[in-house]
Amino acid sequence: MRGAKAGALAALVGMSLLFGASFVGTKIALSAFTPSELIFLRFLLGAAVFFVFSPWLKASPVDRTGYWKILVLALFEPGVYFYLEAMGIQRTLASTAAILICTIPIYVLLLEVFWLKVRIVAAEVLLILLSLGGIFLLVTAGGLRSAFGGSLAGNGFILAAAFAASVYTVLARRLLSRYNAVAITRLQALYAAAMYLPFALWDLSTRGMPQAGPRAWLAVLYLGIGCSFLAYLLLNVSLAHLKASIVAAFTNVIPVVATGLAVLLLGERLYPVQALGAAVVVISVTLLTMRRPEVEEPLSG
Repeated sequence: MRGAKAGALAALVGMSLLFGASFVGTKIALSAFTPSELIFLRFLLGAAVFFVFSPWLKASPVDRTGYWKILVLALFEPGVYFYLEAMGIQRTLASTAAILICTIPIYVLLLEVFWLKVRIVAAEVLLILLSLGGIFLLVTAGGLRSAFGGSLAGNGFILAAAFAASVYTVLARRLLSRYNAVAITRLQALYAAAMYLPFALWDLSTRGMPQAGPRAWLAVLYLGIGCSFLAYLLLNVSLAHLKASIVAAFTNVIPVVATGLAVLLLGERLYPVQALGAAVVVISVTLLTMRRPEVEEPLSG
């Protein structure tokens, strides 16, 4: 049992590193591909790897109803989520995008309160307001005038992506009790590739072949194999042995990794007030996530 938990913690570390680097990889790939082309290629590659390794991953069988329910899930994530994320990363700093994605637990909490009627306490409200204050510092780091320029649109796309991911999180709870995570993630990747195929073909017909160099293609390979396949698989391993609250809190390492890589690899500059805002968001969201009561046991698979 101790070995299984140690393996799950190692999986969490690997997942955080892989997803953290995805923001930089997306920024690099978007220099040559449109968002639709990138998402199609990424999830086509991820789906292919999932199906190649299906005999060893032990995906649970899915009935006809399950196919339709997973399709609805896929509309939120990867569907809407990754398009909004790519549009946002095109318009804002990769490091800022990674921090703003960290608001997903806030959205989940609000959906639980207003949709699922879960009780909320005053301390949680305070942490939500504190997180929103950190987001304000991030968005307005360059001054109010610049915040209401192009960067505001990018930050808005990222926050909308976080909301789409939160809706997915709430809807996925029942499905994960019936089908294992491998089966769901594999179908999500396939659905995402099918969703974005016509948009990718349209971009290809209007823009011509992407002028992508080795750096951009390596970024696509990383996003497809490293994230759409491996990072999600490591996430599933950790969820099989650790409480969801621990996993959710640990994923706040992702923006730290993304910020460091954005500064090192992309030459992005962070204002001191952004560092303060980032710290406020990460700390408050981590505390918020860790104090949530666990509603069910960790799901296996």
